[in-house]
Amino acid sequence: MATSSTVTVGCKLPNGLVLELAGQKHELAGARTAKAGGYGLTPVPAEFWQAWAQKYAGFPPLEAGLIFAQTSPEKATGQAKEQASLRTGMEPLNPAAPAPGITPA
Repeated sequence: MATSSTVTVGCKLPNGLVLELAGQKHELAGARTAKAGGYGLTPVPAEFWQAWAQKYAGFPPLEAGLIFAQTSPEKATGQAKEQASLRTGMEPLNPAAPAPGITPA
C-alpha cells in the first residue's frame, strides 16, 4: 500500500518494465497483471520515481501516458480506468480480423 513516501505507478506495457537508476531497480507490473483499465499498479518510492521520471522524461511510453504515477492507489486506479482506451500498439491481434484487408484462411 502506498504511503506518503511512495507513489503508485501504473504501467500498461504487456510485461511491465524494470526501472533502474543509480543502482536501484524497481519492477513495474504490466498489463498481464492488470488491476484496472489494463494497467498493472506498483508502489514505488516517491523520490526514486521523481528522479527516474525527470531523467527519462522523453521516454515514449511515459509521454504517451502508458506509464504514470499517482499519490495513492485509489487515484492510480481512477486514472487507469480513465485511460483504459489508450492503446500501446502491442495488443494481441484478433484472429478473426487480424488487420484491414487481411482475411483469415
